[in-house]
Amino acid sequence: MTVIWFDRKEKMFKRTTPSPLFWGKEAELIPFSAKPGEETPHRLMLKGASAGPLIGILISKSKKAISGDRDFFIAIQQALQEKQGGLSFLFSLADISAHITGVFWDIKQEKWHRAMFPLPDVVYNRIRKREEESGEDFHRFTTLLRQKRIPFFNPHFLNKYDVYEKLKQDPAIAGFLPETALISDEDSLHAFLLTHKDVYIKPAARSQGYGIRRIVEGPCETWTFYTPQSARLPASFSDVWQEIGLLAEKETYIVQETVPTLLLDGRKYDYRVHVHYDGTGYRVTSIGVRVARPGGMTTHTAKGGETLVLSSREKTEIEKKLAPLISACGNALAESYGFFGEFTADIAPGNEDSFYLFELNAKPMSFDEPEIETAKTQKLADLFYAVTGFLAK
Repeated sequence: MTVIWFDRKEKMFKRTTPSPLFWGKEAELIPFSAKPGEETPHRLMLKGASAGPLIGILISKSKKAISGDRDFFIAIQQALQEKQGGLSFLFSLADISAHITGVFWDIKQEKWHRAMFPLPDVVYNRIRKREEESGEDFHRFTTLLRQKRIPFFNPHFLNKYDVYEKLKQDPAIAGFLPETALISDEDSLHAFLLTHKDVYIKPAARSQGYGIRRIVEGPCETWTFYTPQSARLPASFSDVWQEIGLLAEKETYIVQETVPTLLLDGRKYDYRVHVHYDGTGYRVTSIGVRVARPGGMTTHTAKGGETLVLSSREKTEIEKKLAPLISACGNALAESYGFFGEFTADIAPGNEDSFYLFELNAKPMSFDEPEIETAKTQKLADLFYAVTGFLAK
């Protein structure tokens, strides 16, 4: 272990030991200063003459200094310092030049400082806007990371239908997937409805239940159309298509069969399973339970859902049952898109000990449960050590 200090006047980090000390992927020399003053020390691990790990957290460009969950980013830095050491900093694509201008959390002073950083040992992608990941700046930066062999996760947001198409090719996963199709035209949607009678309509590139609809067959080939707020009187398919067709013109939608999941006091519920790579494979870190409001269409808390606490025994039992599926999902994501250090899975229990996998998410949102948030940051810190090679001896 070693210690470096931040020089606020020069906005750079310095070492106080005469021996050369390097950091970042390209082993940049940390300047020497015999007098650190009253600045905050930052503990780093040693790997030969290299100090680290240096973790870059890629965020969206914003008028504010920080875009995203500040408490989460602070918790990451605190976890690193409480464990073996390490320094994390936030930056956007606009902050990259010969060096990276980023901001880091000073634990002692409890404030953010701006500083210059070299290319980090690992980059954790927390960009919030899908359009940023389709831009030239993002492509150029990720190409640089590949060239420099800098670990980068998670590679990008996921598209529900594209993920479904990939996952259904894996025999270890296919049996857990509700049948899903792309809404491409009126006839194909009509055929899907006639087959399944009860379906959900979802945007392919959104999350947290936004844009969700439900269509259920009524008498004489009429259909009842549900939104999270209301139910429409039974109508013909042509009337339903008028609304769905307009939605599908604006963005890509999928249709998914409604499956017979278990209910809790007559209410839908499912598991939000948080998963991390631990250096050897994908393991469940935590499980949150979400219960829909009475008559609710979705379990998301932003749409009126509630949290439910599992006992340790229940959590252990569910983890054991889900372990093979979770491992297969992590491997499938990595094989299809690149390295995923973490993801969440929305899974609901079915009859006779079965499960249904609804979707995987590449950018996990904050959990309402503090213990899950703590476990998440602890596992991330361990992951940073594993992928950078800064491991405790």
